Amino acid sequence: MKLLIILSIEEYADEVRRILVNQRIPIYSETEIKGCRCDTKDKAVDLTNWFANTDTTVYSHLFFAFQDETLVEQLLSEVDHYNRMQGEDQPNPLHAYQLNVEKSV
Repeated sequence: MKLLIILSIEEYADEVRRILVNQRIPIYSETEIKGCRCDTKDKAVDLTNWFANTDTTVYSHLFFAFQDETLVEQLLSEVDHYNRMQGEDQPNPLHAYQLNVEKSV
C-alpha cells in the first residue's frame, strides 16, 4: 500500500480532481492549505517588512489517498505528463509524491 500526496495551488485544484477521477482513484481526501514562499528566483523575501508579508503566502490544496502501487504509479505518470504539457516555464507545477505505508491497523 502506498500513500499518494499531491500539492497544487488553488487555481489547479480542479485539474487535480480531474486527474484523480480519470485515473480511477476511488477515494481521496483534500484540504486547503496556506503555503509560504520565502524566496523568489531573484532574491530572498524580507519577512520583517509587513508590506511584503501578504505576498509570501500561496493558497494551495493538498490531496492524499491510500492506494495500491499500480494506481499510484499511473497517477504519478499522469501528473508528470500534465506538468510537461503546461511547459517548463510554469511557475507552479503540480507536485506528487509516493510514500510507503509500513503498517496500518
